[in-house]
Amino acid sequence: MQKSVLWEVVRSLDKKEVRELNKWLHSPAHNQREDVIQLFEYLHKHHATDGGNALDKKRVWKAIFPDEAYDDDRLRQAMFFLLKAIEDYLVFKNLTEDRATYLTALAKMYRSRKLDKAYRQVHRQGLEWLQKQPLRNGYYLLHRYFLELEEYNYRLPISQNAPVNLQESADALEKWFLAEKLRIAMAMIAHRNVFQKIVYDPGLLPESLDYVLSKDLLKEPAIAAFYYAYMAITQPNDERYFDQLENLIHNQIEIFDHSEARVLYIAAINYCVAKINQGNSDYAERAYHLYRSGLETGTLLENGLVSRYTFGNAVGAALRTGKYDWAEQFIAQFQHHLEERERKSIVNFNLSRIYYEKGDYDNAQRLLTRFEYDDMLLNIIAKTMLLKIYYEQGEFEAFESLWESMRIYLQRKEALDPTRKLAYKNMLRMMRRLLRWNPYSKPQTERLRQQIESTPSLMEKEWLLKQIEKR
Repeated sequence: MQKSVLWEVVRSLDKKEVRELNKWLHSPAHNQREDVIQLFEYLHKHHATDGGNALDKKRVWKAIFPDEAYDDDRLRQAMFFLLKAIEDYLVFKNLTEDRATYLTALAKMYRSRKLDKAYRQVHRQGLEWLQKQPLRNGYYLLHRYFLELEEYNYRLPISQNAPVNLQESADALEKWFLAEKLRIAMAMIAHRNVFQKIVYDPGLLPESLDYVLSKDLLKEPAIAAFYYAYMAITQPNDERYFDQLENLIHNQIEIFDHSEARVLYIAAINYCVAKINQGNSDYAERAYHLYRSGLETGTLLENGLVSRYTFGNAVGAALRTGKYDWAEQFIAQFQHHLEERERKSIVNFNLSRIYYEKGDYDNAQRLLTRFEYDDMLLNIIAKTMLLKIYYEQGEFEAFESLWESMRIYLQRKEALDPTRKLAYKNMLRMMRRLLRWNPYSKPQTERLRQQIESTPSLMEKEWLLKQIEKR
């Protein structure tokens, strides 16, 4: 039973759902079998655990039918009816919690029963509710279409000469399709950027992009947001698309649901990161504001948690723009949103970054040498920070030792992205040259500067050049 769908579903129920389901199962309208109630009570008793031996079928049988011989078919029957009852409850719960879906279904039912007065009332309620709720996304457009379709089906049989709302239905369907087409297209291109061997067929995408412009549909936020996001990703040199996306995020993000808003934030942040990596420092401030608003509104959280990457990137965005106070406040406020098992190391790592940027090398070094990070990239970044501290403080023996250790570490880490590995290897090469460089030799200084500036794939390029300027 431990591998059954029933057990998987029961374990997913929260306390409120368990209470409501108990009432549901005790109602003769939904269940008339006592063994189904007893089976649910037994499974719920063990739902906080992995079940273990308690889910052995014979033990379950004994708990439900203590005085009867084991009957596998009968137990399977009880399991079947319990699962069906739970599924009916969950579908009912989902339907009634989604007001637009509920009112549309109710309008359809009244229309099919030819209850004109009831239909008109519920259809009006559906339109009013849809307009009052805050979302103007694909959900809004889809349910607008469903309600227009119901109105069309209601009017059609009345008279062939009666005015029908075909245009309204067609427009609503078209807007929903375009919004969804652009949303999925953006997801495809983002996915392909990570997994470059994947090839997607764009289908009607080229025609959809042209149609959006020809019909002036960028006034519809659900269409505009994903249009600008897609165009920003595919045409990064034309910054107008990002400007529009950024403006929409800062001024209209509340009209999207959480998952959509999060996708738009991530698209905008990734655009900024790419620009920063190309040397456009103006985007550091914009990335900082995106991280700040995305985190403070909870948009960048997922199930109440913030990933260690988002956490670290937010701190990095703040540090690049000199927002040290906000970075410290952020760590204090959001550390409890990190996974508990990695919280301490991630907090200490990011605090060390702040200490380093503020010039408090003693505290930065204390934290960096305290932990060995599970994450390969965090380990490399921590070692890089320590190398910089050792160099700037003149601890050249420690620098040489760590330099060699990091060289071997990079050599062994085959899983590290080749481009990133090359950038770190080049950094080590330039750090070694920096250590051996004679600052009093102008030709040597100029040669080293040119080597650093001309190396295309190089981590810490800005720091390396800064060390030359300091001498």
